[in-house]
Amino acid sequence: MQDRLERLRSTKATIERLRAHNATGLDEHAAKALLGLFGVGVPRSDITSGAAEGAIKATGLRPPLVVKALCTAPVHKSEVGAVRLGITHAGDVSAAVLAIESSWPETYPPLEGYLIEEMVPADHELIIGGLVDRQFGPLVMVGLGGIFAEVLSDVALRVCPIGPDEARTMLRSLKAYPLLSGARGTRPISEDEVIRALVCIGGERGLLMTLQGEIAELDINPLRVTSEAAVAADARIVLARVTTPAKAQEPVEPPPAMPSFDRLLEPRTVAVAGVSTTGAGAGNRYIENLKALGFPGAIYPIHPTAKRVAGLQAYPTLADTPAPVDYAYVSVPRRGIADLLSGANGRVAFAQIMTSGFAETGDGAEAQMALVAAARKGGVRFLGPNTLGTYSPRGRITMTRPVPAEEGCIGVVSQSGGIAVDLIRQGGTRGLRFRAVVNVGNGADVGPIDLLRHFIDDSGTRVIGVYLEDIADGRTLFRLLAECRGVKPVVLMKGGRTAEGGRAAASHTGSLAADDRVWRAVAEQTGTHLVDTVEDMIGLLLCLQTLTRRTTSATRRLVLIGNGGGASVMGADCFAREGFSLAEWREETRVTLESLGLTDGSSIENPIDIPANVLSKSNGEVMGPLLEALAADGGVDAVAVHLNLPVVLSYRQHDMLGRTLAAMTAARKARPDGPHLVLVLRADGSAEIEAARAPARTRAVAAGIATFDDFAAAARALGHFARHEAAMLASSPDVRELRAET
Repeated sequence: MQDRLERLRSTKATIERLRAHNATGLDEHAAKALLGLFGVGVPRSDITSGAAEGAIKATGLRPPLVVKALCTAPVHKSEVGAVRLGITHAGDVSAAVLAIESSWPETYPPLEGYLIEEMVPADHELIIGGLVDRQFGPLVMVGLGGIFAEVLSDVALRVCPIGPDEARTMLRSLKAYPLLSGARGTRPISEDEVIRALVCIGGERGLLMTLQGEIAELDINPLRVTSEAAVAADARIVLARVTTPAKAQEPVEPPPAMPSFDRLLEPRTVAVAGVSTTGAGAGNRYIENLKALGFPGAIYPIHPTAKRVAGLQAYPTLADTPAPVDYAYVSVPRRGIADLLSGANGRVAFAQIMTSGFAETGDGAEAQMALVAAARKGGVRFLGPNTLGTYSPRGRITMTRPVPAEEGCIGVVSQSGGIAVDLIRQGGTRGLRFRAVVNVGNGADVGPIDLLRHFIDDSGTRVIGVYLEDIADGRTLFRLLAECRGVKPVVLMKGGRTAEGGRAAASHTGSLAADDRVWRAVAEQTGTHLVDTVEDMIGLLLCLQTLTRRTTSATRRLVLIGNGGGASVMGADCFAREGFSLAEWREETRVTLESLGLTDGSSIENPIDIPANVLSKSNGEVMGPLLEALAADGGVDAVAVHLNLPVVLSYRQHDMLGRTLAAMTAARKARPDGPHLVLVLRADGSAEIEAARAPARTRAVAAGIATFDDFAAAARALGHFARHEAAMLASSPDVRELRAET
């Protein structure tokens, strides 16, 4: 232990000396010595300064040998002939050194010596990498290595620290894993040795966590693996840049303690700054929104001179209101906000600043810091600037209209005001019901992490939605998301995930760890559901709101029922891409289905095809016994019913849509723990059909039936929901105990 500490101190001293000489990284010999210090297998080696000494240094090593150029700069040595393999005699080392010296390009940094080491046998080549990410800190990576590292990009990333279980999950997630485990006659690797190497790099006491302030990027490529060992045949370590600390901002008073978020989301008093006596101000529209949603508390318009605004008593400042303010909606011009907040005199719990033109513009950072200082002086916690507001049905406050008045179980925090409004308006139309939707904007004071923590702790919130564009404290976000695993599902949409994809990188790991891949790794590691579009976010939130998760197994076996055989085939393809299979039922279920007397043109095979003319013969009532038979089978996890509305509604003497909805509602009520029910209402875009689809959707969702406009959206949402079920099952105490026993 003492020896390890001494060597670690020596390594840090070496890094400081290299930095003093403007070196960007460790040479390969030093890099491997550091890897060995942390327990990674490395070849036996020695170094030489030239050809004459090379043969002598090689005598203590076992052939075959490899000779490599040593250089701290990140260069591709094999491309310039600076790696010589398969040397069988110590005397040939001198010739290899001379050959490297003669082929070394004049434009490259000068050679710093030569590495002589024993060649490492291998059945497979992997890459283990690491980097310090600007948002999440140390990350570790494993993938198919050697010449395939960037060509195939078959890698898995995780936020450090990781343990053996996480390392094993990473390795087994690789597309190449079957080959690594012995498929098609290949020799299997020592999985335990690879896992040990991963933990040595990315574990709690691993290299990346220990030296995260010293190292920027790391590559072990290749890690040569056999059925007995895993050895680093090549290694590159890039040093972290030492940056000059930024000039300290003017100190501000510490923020007051965070008030209860109930004062934001269920306020008794609301102040509105940014009102006009003409009725044209943004604050005036907000007052109209409050009245329209039935806000029961006191509303205090803030106006420097007017006595009354919008039929209400007005007040010149936030300090002049008759009662303390729970929530202040602020939309005054930028130059007036600081004075407004600093004069609050500790009488405002939360202010939300709609005004833009601060740090989001690139040159407004100083004005935003002044805003923070003013809020501290006035004793105010604030959201924003650059927000659109907050929607809380239970508090009867909203920044947009029309909105559902009913309170729900979904809590949403969004950095984008536009995305927040899309979720409220589009989601509300689709049947989502919210606990609250909060737009934090720039998050200069109260940010997304604060609201996420609130929704995690809030007993009325069952599902959480998050939209992010940037996050200052990725480690805290990661910890909070990990806390939600197995407790509350989180649906995350991250804007700008490809922004880092083209960044310059000094290692394979740096080029492979694009921002999109990092966020996907965070989602996998924490059990968060990462979606790409507003539509997919709404769809998954809808499933999480309406469906009751299965507690014995995740949803996989699906039945499709509807009018249109071709549509059913396309629908089956969509669901198959998400991992679902068409359920096969018992013989007694088949007998029951045959007894329903569906006429020619129908099919009781899965997908079940019931043309509209057949469905019309029973006015849609055949759907009831059909659903009951499938629910009783026991081998069906979900039933997706699809209707071609233009065709179904053309039978005007029948109410097949209404009867189908009634049958699904009755089935849901009779068997709340039965198969999930999903409804796809296909339309043609005409006003008549859309007018019929909207109330049908509302009725279905109210009955606990997730409803979609097309198969692809339904399949993606149900696929995410099935993965949520699997994650919840995997994190249950019984499963954890079983894993421990086995």
